[in-house]
Amino acid sequence: MKDSIKTVLDKIYAGASVAGEIAVKTAENVGSRASDVYNVSKTNLKILDLTTDIEIIYKEIGRLIYSAHVSDDASTESLDEMLCTIDEKKRQIEELRESIAKGGVKVCPSCGRENSSDSNFCSGCGLTFED
Repeated sequence: MKDSIKTVLDKIYAGASVAGEIAVKTAENVGSRASDVYNVSKTNLKILDLTTDIEIIYKEIGRLIYSAHVSDDASTESLDEMLCTIDEKKRQIEELRESIAKGGVKVCPSCGRENSSDSNFCSGCGLTFED
């Protein structure tokens, strides 16, 4: 085989090897990113569940207060339990949001939209992020 043909084939092989390595790294990055998106989505579902629980408790507090108003029976024992439950659920939500933020995603405290960790503004509502 002529040296010029061998040189061309060697260059083609080297280029194909580099392209293969790039393809493998790209596939690994895509897989990693898909896993990140899955985990963030799963965490956001937990946040949604906790937020829904809080809304239900708010309604129960309203019913309790109205019932106390109508019957002049002001039982604060169950009200205190409900308020403590809300505090605990809000603490859990904050922890979940912090875990998302550590994972390379910023969650907007105003609208809840996910933004990249290097974002200065929310892509949903335009809120300026403080570092």
